[in-house]
Amino acid sequence: MSQGTMPESVAAPRPLSPDTPLDVERIWLDLQRRRGPLWRLRRAVELTSLCWRAAQEAVRRAHPDATRQERDRLLLAHRYGEEIAVEVVRRRELKGFYD
Repeated sequence: MSQGTMPESVAAPRPLSPDTPLDVERIWLDLQRRRGPLWRLRRAVELTSLCWRAAQEAVRRAHPDATRQERDRLLLAHRYGEEIAVEVVRRRELKGFYD
């Protein structure tokens, strides 16, 4: 192996996103790490909430005539399985969640 070349078994680093230069990505990642764990936790919760809302909207568009209970069951079944979805909707109904 000549000086300045990498062994074939070691791949050169690549950006996580194909449209972002590696040096820009490294700066961005460094800034994310500096923000600390509380900021990262808040961001994760925000993104999770965004994903849930997007999934709820997708179910609403795919099943426009479904009741709220039916839409909840569909979404929960996709995420956790039919048995859990049915039980969650049943318990919500008992607590007046859908009134």
